[in-house]
Amino acid sequence: MPLLGLAPGPIERVRADLAVVPLFAGERPLLAAAGRVDWRLCGRLSHLFAAGRLSGEVGEAVLIPGGGGMRAARVLAVGLGERARIDAALWEGWVTDVLERSRALCARHSVVALPEIADALAERLAVFAKRAAGFERPAEIALAPEPAETPGVADWLRAAARRSRPEGLEILPPAEARSPHGADAAPSGSVSSHAPAGRSTR
Repeated sequence: MPLLGLAPGPIERVRADLAVVPLFAGERPLLAAAGRVDWRLCGRLSHLFAAGRLSGEVGEAVLIPGGGGMRAARVLAVGLGERARIDAALWEGWVTDVLERSRALCARHSVVALPEIADALAERLAVFAKRAAGFERPAEIALAPEPAETPGVADWLRAAARRSRPEGLEILPPAEARSPHGADAAPSGSVSSHAPAGRSTR
């Protein structure tokens, strides 16, 4: 039965088989999780954008080896389109795409950056839980919200763990949520989803 929980830190600090980061069309420089991951991968994502091989449109994806400043073995960046145009249908499609690609890559433990978009947080989390319940792999999924320490994620997970949840999925309350291999120490301040790589707001 798959486990869904809260990551112990930002996506770049979590050890996992696969780290999944959203890419948005028209956001240059890369922001939030994508920007931080790009920085730790020595600009690999930025180079692909500059070469015209990535645009952040829906359906695009690139797989990059981890290492360097990344704790995950592999990084999967998946296009989500223009941030302002994302609706419930696009979000559900992105979640399904991410889960299908993770399964195809035989990832057992994944950490997924949860982007900051207009749709209500509870609705996005419910969609993620519903879709994840239909997949045997990844066996464990940790959500890394953007910005860090996003209000409401922990409360939703606690409530979902107490009440009925999608059949075939176990939701770990935050006190029990863990990364399969741990994480580095989390930063002292939260990071805005709209801050460029290397810059934080406190």
